[in-house]
Amino acid sequence: MITLMIDTSNRPLSAAINEDGRMVAEINTTVKKTHSATIMVHINHLLESSGYKRSDIDRIVVARGPGSYTGVRIGVTIAKTLAQALGIELYSVSSLAVIAASSGAKGNVLPMFDGRRGNVYSGLYHVSEHIKEVEAAGYKSLETVYEEMKKYEEVCLLADGNEAFTENLPEYTHTVPRITTVEQYPEILRREDIHEMVPEYLKISEAEKNWMNQQQS
Repeated sequence: MITLMIDTSNRPLSAAINEDGRMVAEINTTVKKTHSATIMVHINHLLESSGYKRSDIDRIVVARGPGSYTGVRIGVTIAKTLAQALGIELYSVSSLAVIAASSGAKGNVLPMFDGRRGNVYSGLYHVSEHIKEVEAAGYKSLETVYEEMKKYEEVCLLADGNEAFTENLPEYTHTVPRITTVEQYPEILRREDIHEMVPEYLKISEAEKNWMNQQQS
């Protein structure tokens, strides 16, 4: 089973090719560049360096969000387009679950990343041989997240090191998402209909909010 894996949901970009669940080639960056300008370059480089052709790919796994509207949309659109063109299966995974899988931590882990306006995207997972969602992913205030953490004896907080965001956090583990890791946990992968799949934003965009306010005025 050859799997192409894509995560462009936030500033870090992660792309990989796995064979039977094991990493063959991967690219992980935290460079502030537009993912639309680089992701196909990275995919082509992965194919070239691994010796595979596009026709060798059996399925695609993509991070469906939450995250940056533009970033999530880029990854999902490319994954859907390639899956349809190649006639292969499409799977998705929560962007937060990618961080949980990437950390190497066991027990209760709480991945989060900046949602702006004092809020974060977060979810709570228990990681062992499997990953189980304990608290549903959502767009929450930091205060809400801290209250959720108090319900559990020990929680490892995971964040990607964005300084503007993490400078106000308590102790946390710096974790860069590596999409290659998620095939170790098939329970977090979701089979998608190529035509029906939509990104998982968890909040409405600023444009949608403005439109709704105009309709109500």
